[in-house]
Amino acid sequence: MNEISKTRSRKWASPVNLLILLVFIFVAGMVALGSHLFMERSIVKTVEEQDEQLFPRLSGENDAVAGIVIERGQDRLELVRRDDGHQGDDQWGLANWDGYPVDEEKVAGLIDDLASLRGVETSTDQISAANIPDLRDRNTATEVTVRDNEGAVLAGLIIGDTVATPGGAEINRTFVQPQGAERAWLSAREIRVPVDHTAWISPIILDIAPDRIAAAQLRDTDGNRLEIERQENMEQPFKPTNQPEGTRVSEPWLLTRVAAALEKLQIVEARKADGTPLPTDSDTLEAEFKTLDGLRVKLAMAHQGDATWAEIEAQADDASAAKPEADSINARTAGWHFRLPDFVTKDLTANPEATVRETDRAPEPAQR
Repeated sequence: MNEISKTRSRKWASPVNLLILLVFIFVAGMVALGSHLFMERSIVKTVEEQDEQLFPRLSGENDAVAGIVIERGQDRLELVRRDDGHQGDDQWGLANWDGYPVDEEKVAGLIDDLASLRGVETSTDQISAANIPDLRDRNTATEVTVRDNEGAVLAGLIIGDTVATPGGAEINRTFVQPQGAERAWLSAREIRVPVDHTAWISPIILDIAPDRIAAAQLRDTDGNRLEIERQENMEQPFKPTNQPEGTRVSEPWLLTRVAAALEKLQIVEARKADGTPLPTDSDTLEAEFKTLDGLRVKLAMAHQGDATWAEIEAQADDASAAKPEADSINARTAGWHFRLPDFVTKDLTANPEATVRETDRAPEPAQR
């Protein structure tokens, strides 16, 4: 490299030139960002202009709503107002589950969200250009229909994707299409409506921690039994009480897992007990738990198809401190059968032979 080339290189690397380069990069970035924001604002108007109420008929009309249908793909969920003749915490139920009570606040929250939903109409051409999925695709979009007692539609919409759009700060908004509208709308805020049944109920049906368990008994359909009770052993808090002579506990942790079966026990499905009765006693599996404070919980279970259904009953002496808890459990379980998760069923229907095995014996001496 000659002296002239070295001089030119030093001039190019001077602080002034580097500053000019950085300014150029910054300006180019701002131009690109401005272009992006311009394209976004071609879809959505400013926040101040997004003041049109999508479902004004719902305002102040919560009591007029009698049913809500939620659909996505092959999934369908129907919320119905129970005709109990009074206003109560359990006035709404899941029609798909024989009217099983749902969380009243969640339903009221959905109605309020729809009643207050505001947004701005968009151009379908602009949405297509922005690669927004077609709201008519029922496999990805959620359809919600709200009806009154006469079956008339109070509100209906298809809910699509949620996107981040400019508005001073980034705000999540959702593309929706009101029933009968030709174009999609962009809501002023995000809205999501779950189609999962358990999202609308209190899925935990029992919550009894293992450190409360004093004893438990399991019986399978063949009459085999496993009985355990608490013992003073921190490492092995439970022992079998019906352990035959010459046997041992194969894995002590299995007994602890049995005792923990009722901790945060969630249901998968519910149905009316009188609709599909459980088999007779000899064809059911039983699990009974007793707590240190006197609560007794019994589960009668049966395998039906690929599911395990359970009937749950709680008991406690009138003078027991556990009596209020027993009454509370029965208030939500009486008259219902509950489908239990498969992994819980295994703990409640443990095979005693898999838990208690014959003691290992030394080999017989060889015959001479």
